Amino acid sequence: MSPVEISEKPNVTAVLQSNALLKAISAEDLSELTRVSRLVRAEKGEVLWFNGSEVDYIGLSATGFVKMVRTNSMGNDVTIELFGPGHLFGLMGAITGTGCPLTARAISDLWYLRVPKSAILDIYGHSIALKDVLIRKSALRLHGTVELMARLSSGKVEERIAAILFIVAESYAQTDSYGIRLMCPLTRQEICEMAGTTVESTIRVMSRWQKEGIVATDRQQIVILDEKRLNNILVS
Repeated sequence: MSPVEISEKPNVTAVLQSNALLKAISAEDLSELTRVSRLVRAEKGEVLWFNGSEVDYIGLSATGFVKMVRTNSMGNDVTIELFGPGHLFGLMGAITGTGCPLTARAISDLWYLRVPKSAILDIYGHSIALKDVLIRKSALRLHGTVELMARLSSGKVEERIAAILFIVAESYAQTDSYGIRLMCPLTRQEICEMAGTTVESTIRVMSRWQKEGIVATDRQQIVILDEKRLNNILVS
């Protein structure tokens, strides 16, 4: 999956069809979503919404990446989830009526689609196919969350950082002649937030792995050079 240049404004219908969940809706419903949805451009670091806020739309990333952030008791931001091209964010809050429990922030320049909640909820109300796909997707998401918590329960910083790289690679990576390239532009700060460690520890671990030929940084992207050795760190 190659990121689309930010200057290339995507087609609304194509963006909607890039989402696996929305592929289940009828052509009529797709046409209605195309009519009422709006493409918005955001810059890296821009907040799309704050936690606790009320917005009348859910997001669908067309290009670029969004992170969902929670502020802990120490006042530090903790990254909970990442969403890339073709992924909806804010959907469960819309369906359950819980609003925005997390802050949504762009971690790269991006185009994203603002899909009105009212339109999504109307389709959800009459589309059995959408509900079926959503149940299956939610089950997979819950499984992934449990797996993430299990992997991050280790007391070893190296294992937690390795877990983060593999989890991101599951959804946002492509393999080339260089290795497994993470298409999500993760910074050391974001890795440390997700791994529950410090920036200093993250830099120390990543620098050592680079020297050992396990990972590399190429064109501002992290590349896993030696998947077997990184996996050995994870399961050690």
